[in-house]
Amino acid sequence: MRIIRQEIPLFAVPDFRNLGVVLRILMSALLLIFILPFFKGNISETNYWQSIMNYSIWAIPAVLASIAILSLFNRIIHSLSFSPIYVLIVVLTVFLCCEYWFSSYYEATTQSYIVISVYTLLLMHYQAVLQKAFSPALAQAQLDALTARIRPHFLFNSLNAAISLIRTRPTDAENVLENLADLFRAQLKSDSRESTLGREIELAKGYIDIEQIRMGQERLQINWQINAPENAVVPHLLLQPLLENAVYHGIEPSSQLGVISVEIVKKNAWIYIRIDNPIPTNKEDKHRTGNHMALKNLSERLFLMYDRDASLLSSMPDDKTYRVDITLPYHPYKLSD
Repeated sequence: MRIIRQEIPLFAVPDFRNLGVVLRILMSALLLIFILPFFKGNISETNYWQSIMNYSIWAIPAVLASIAILSLFNRIIHSLSFSPIYVLIVVLTVFLCCEYWFSSYYEATTQSYIVISVYTLLLMHYQAVLQKAFSPALAQAQLDALTARIRPHFLFNSLNAAISLIRTRPTDAENVLENLADLFRAQLKSDSRESTLGREIELAKGYIDIEQIRMGQERLQINWQINAPENAVVPHLLLQPLLENAVYHGIEPSSQLGVISVEIVKKNAWIYIRIDNPIPTNKEDKHRTGNHMALKNLSERLFLMYDRDASLLSSMPDDKTYRVDITLPYHPYKLSD
């Protein structure tokens, strides 16, 4: 299936609140400081390090101040038309002020401001290139998510469970079909990459209700520990695929009771999610031994949305438990977004 091309501008303004963006700016700025003295030509070792010192005294405070100001007004800048021009104006103004304050150490030349302008434009062009690269990757990730998450066995088992309950337990059968419809409606939704924590918990609980009706509560139980605001912005379909993964790999292979633990807390400006599922002792079902496909899928989506601000780690704290830890930055959902 071909991915529709999207028009990508020549320059794009990055999210200056993103840790990955800030680190890239700092690293590239330091690299530029170390390279600039070579353009003078015939520079000795002593003059080289002196030039590095002169550039650093003036440029590093300017870079840090630029990042701070652009981060503070990040939302406003992104809402403006021709936002790359405003970013360039802010950067040049900050460097001009720093030149005035540190004029006793270093006096900038016209060449310096040309280099600063080119560097800023290249940075925003690189951001545009990233967006162009990630756009088809995001579309492909969504397609992969649809095929990976909507497992045929889950659909058929859920429908069979509903059919078997129609005569004896019609209310349960209706609940299965309603929850199944909500899940597939959410999974087929393609107009948004973001959701709220409350909505994702609701979808996840609907999925668990289906599995408990199908498998029985004597085989599947879940322990919810939620201490985070429901209006927190999170990726669309964050919890349900992880719980489906936990049921498929941790509960179904075993005939014994399995308990899944879900802990969601907010600490400072971060949302922490931990999901534990048991590791079955039955090793005969070989296709259940790996959880990496779903985790890789989610990890790629987190990177596409948050860059380095989000993390996903899997571990086995003991030989009976498989654990997934997710860290997300906390942003409250706003209707204006």
